[in-house]
Amino acid sequence: MSSVEKVISEAIKIAGISVKDIDSAGITNQRETTIVWDKNSGIPAYNAIVWQDRRTEYIMKEMAVYTSLIGEKTGLRPDPYFSAGKIKWIMDNVEGIREKAEKGSMVFGTVDSWILYNLDSSRPHATDYTNASRTMLFNIRKLEWDRELMDLFRIPESMLPEVHPSLSTFGTLSLIPGRKIPVYSIIGDQQSALFGHAAISKGMAKNTYGTGSFMLANSGSDIPNAGALIGTVAYGLEYKKVSYAVEGSIFSAGSAIDWTKKLLNVKSYSKFEEMALKSRNTSSYLVPAFTGLGSPYWDPSARGIIIGLSHSTGRNEMARMAYESVAYQTEDVLLEIEKIAPVKELKVDGGLTNSQFLMQFQADLSGHKIIKTDTIEITATGTAYIAGIASGFWKLGELQAMSSVEREYYPDTGSEKARKGYMAWKRAVTHSFGWEI
Repeated sequence: MSSVEKVISEAIKIAGISVKDIDSAGITNQRETTIVWDKNSGIPAYNAIVWQDRRTEYIMKEMAVYTSLIGEKTGLRPDPYFSAGKIKWIMDNVEGIREKAEKGSMVFGTVDSWILYNLDSSRPHATDYTNASRTMLFNIRKLEWDRELMDLFRIPESMLPEVHPSLSTFGTLSLIPGRKIPVYSIIGDQQSALFGHAAISKGMAKNTYGTGSFMLANSGSDIPNAGALIGTVAYGLEYKKVSYAVEGSIFSAGSAIDWTKKLLNVKSYSKFEEMALKSRNTSSYLVPAFTGLGSPYWDPSARGIIIGLSHSTGRNEMARMAYESVAYQTEDVLLEIEKIAPVKELKVDGGLTNSQFLMQFQADLSGHKIIKTDTIEITATGTAYIAGIASGFWKLGELQAMSSVEREYYPDTGSEKARKGYMAWKRAVTHSFGWEI
């Protein structure tokens, strides 16, 4: 928690304000990451298990027979990505935790719940609809914890946080003596980015290029029939009332770039970009299934491969295929989303949007206009918007006008080559399936 407190202090300093100027606060967080702790002492039972962790694959294989049940209730599918398997793993493998949990002394939370618990002296145990919807224990139709799923994973209800709308009074932060700042917003990072883009109408979509890459399209009040994707809660500003979204989850995007940079001993992103721009358009492909494949393949046993090498494949081509792997995975997801709802344009954010090569290639590949926001870290903007709406600082109808654009990318003459490359990618990716036995 010291790192969170340090970042808060640095943000206040950079903004040139004092704590007294802060009207309200919001929390946005990495979803699915699982923490179990003693509700009395606050001591974690085990290290946080992050969203990319694959140790629960065997649990999800056992749950495969319940795929339809889980999908109907949660919009998700049995996969190590989600929190329920991680909670079960901790309870099954850390001595004494199951007994303590069944007696009511152990609690679970995603990172938002952990931050709130530690920053509010009253120790609230709460989360919002979006984070709850990523646990595989929350019924997104009824907007409540599901008894049947809790029994399936052998998780007592006493472990689970209270669930509120994303706009709610969650607690307070005491950054200086005598000054309590209300926490009016909690929302998962990808949903927060959607809200930060002001994608609050049905059919609006965004893609965040981070460590992983996550595309969400707002489906309004309709729970999406997600097919090869997942259904999730987009946000909820009122009790028992939410907007839903269809989501494609890509597990390796920025991590694929970082892996290749390290392999090639390239220190800077600008140098890596320069190498990609110099490369020949070879028929070589990187499938970065380092932690399995998410949407639309859902193969936790897949592993990374490089295929199609020739004598002409060099360092520049390696840089290019890393960027292309991100674009190809994004196209996989976009095509699935368009089976559900047409996408006319794609709003993008995240560190990889600084790559002009990637953004132009994505536009060529998809045939869509790519709109880059001038706020790269728009995840924080989304939760700030909700907190500001709660305090009366903004109105919901004002958000669209506040959205600003840094650059737009349009498909050009490279589109035909990009599409041919994508057809070969579809063949390449099949060779990554089923490597982890």
